[in-house]
Amino acid sequence: MRGRLLFVLGALLLTTPAAATETQLTLTPDDVIPTGNDWMSLPSIRAGDAALMDFNVISMRYRGLIEYAGALGQPLMKPFLNVGGVKKPLAGLRWSLRDYWLPTGMMEADGVRTSISYVVPSDSRAAIVRFQVTNIGGAPITVAPGMDVSWARTNRVTYSPESLTGARTMSPTPIDTDMMVFNYKTDDTQFAWGFAYVGSKGVLHEGGNPGVTAQHEATLARGQTLDMHFLIGVGLEQYSAAYGMRVLNKRIDRYGIDGVIDQAAAEARRHTRTTGRADLDRVMNRNLLFTTYFAWGRSLDTEEFVGVTSRSNRYYVSAAYWDRDALLWSLPALLDTDPARAREAIGYVLGRQARNAGIHSRFIDGALLEDGLELDELVAPIVALKSYVDATGDRSVLTKYASEIATLRTRLFALRDLSTGLYETFQDAEDEYVQKPFSIYDNVIAWKALNDLATLSGEKALRARASTLKVAIMKYGVRSGTPGASGPIFAATVSATDADFMDVPPGSLLKLPYLGFIAEDDPLFRRTYDWLHSPNYQYSYVGTPYGLPGSYRVPFTTSWSVADHLRLKAGRAKALKVVTESPWDGGIVTEGVKPDTGIPDQQGRAFATAAGYVGHTICEQFCTDRKRK
Repeated sequence: MRGRLLFVLGALLLTTPAAATETQLTLTPDDVIPTGNDWMSLPSIRAGDAALMDFNVISMRYRGLIEYAGALGQPLMKPFLNVGGVKKPLAGLRWSLRDYWLPTGMMEADGVRTSISYVVPSDSRAAIVRFQVTNIGGAPITVAPGMDVSWARTNRVTYSPESLTGARTMSPTPIDTDMMVFNYKTDDTQFAWGFAYVGSKGVLHEGGNPGVTAQHEATLARGQTLDMHFLIGVGLEQYSAAYGMRVLNKRIDRYGIDGVIDQAAAEARRHTRTTGRADLDRVMNRNLLFTTYFAWGRSLDTEEFVGVTSRSNRYYVSAAYWDRDALLWSLPALLDTDPARAREAIGYVLGRQARNAGIHSRFIDGALLEDGLELDELVAPIVALKSYVDATGDRSVLTKYASEIATLRTRLFALRDLSTGLYETFQDAEDEYVQKPFSIYDNVIAWKALNDLATLSGEKALRARASTLKVAIMKYGVRSGTPGASGPIFAATVSATDADFMDVPPGSLLKLPYLGFIAEDDPLFRRTYDWLHSPNYQYSYVGTPYGLPGSYRVPFTTSWSVADHLRLKAGRAKALKVVTESPWDGGIVTEGVKPDTGIPDQQGRAFATAAGYVGHTICEQFCTDRKRK
């Protein structure tokens, strides 16, 4: 972690070899850039000043995230630059991403060019914060890049941050100098994290919140660069947190900091694909990587592979588990880029989460969080298994999880209504109670699951059951008399005698061609499509530049609707417009965007599983390279 002084020619600053892909970002000062790995999530690097607002780890014991944060509205770590004895925050940063995942901010002021990079190597329990400061003026100058660290809050995050009341303490590490360990204690240390500033000067904060101000001073001749870094580590207590930093420091000693960052970039690159279009690749790959590391990760205390909605507290129901989110939205993206990771995901779903399959939402240990049966979630594991086997040819999962598959089948059969032949649900794909018990989308995906199970098992009786269900869907799910419709159309929810005409974007009727239930050019689907895109549907957003059908629950153009329209000839052009022109959440997919402006909604930011759905659909429709094996 000692600083290096380098001489560079002309305007060159970085000594890192040219990245395979470098992407420039267009951000506002309040935007954030996420990065991370399986062990650590850095969800909120503030674009305006490169401050790290907070970071987190997954805890099985606490059934969610453990988040380390600064005071309310203040960062946990705030970088600064001292030039000629004057300390200033970083400002006016221009951000880029190496291989869509490793962020670097760059600025020029006061005769120096400064870059700051955040890198979390893929297999490390520590992160790098790298400064490179170059004298671009004419005379020697004294500089000191540094970091103000102030730990004010520890939160448990499941849906929203909840303050933990244990003690926050700070002490030197037991194994190295110039490293501080921050412990969260109750009767014993529960978790710890560390900040390493080896080779720099650190001043501990006295009183108030545990913290340290560290800086590295150097006098630079014209053209000379100071290259230095800090480390952030995590562990279960002081030794493990310190050793995470020590091991990363030794890796830097062996391979050089450029070598370690090259390895991190190569791992990120392994999870990318290409469409041959830079604008689509930017959105697709950022979101494929975001779903890889923010919808999945490892609990620090049990080291288990875990699936969540998002490892960022910017999403309003973060750090919990949904079958739908994990298996229908994120898993296909893993199959695009990392089938081995997809196998781990299948194991988690049919292991920890199997006993409550189909129930609205659960904690990461499988315990029930929000009750309510949802049919599409119950059959999601079956659909996911078929997708996995198709993509990999690995049928061993069918033997390993035969008991769980049999239980899913039994639960599904028990939901069949004898009078209609439809399968009932308590809540729809928006997680809302439905008075009419039959969701048509849910029944269509149940039809697909029965066919998938028939293919996987070879049982003809399952194929016959699916055929019977399709007849029931066409009998009860297609209704006449909808105001403004040119003939019978699909309803969203039905009973034996009544129907609701609307759409449910997470479980949209517009998915039916993709699910193989009906052709896009079938007159019945065309009438349904036309009605949902007409003024007769309250949430059609017809006539707006970024408008695609929403619902009362999500009254805007949703990310699901964008993805679903990419699969439809009729809606592809507008969906592409939304994908490439919306700023999203600093480039990361949100729950949706405003139909008139394309500006993202604020509540559904950092939506990691939906990021996978959109990223996968872009790749499915436009990728020109081959899938990962």
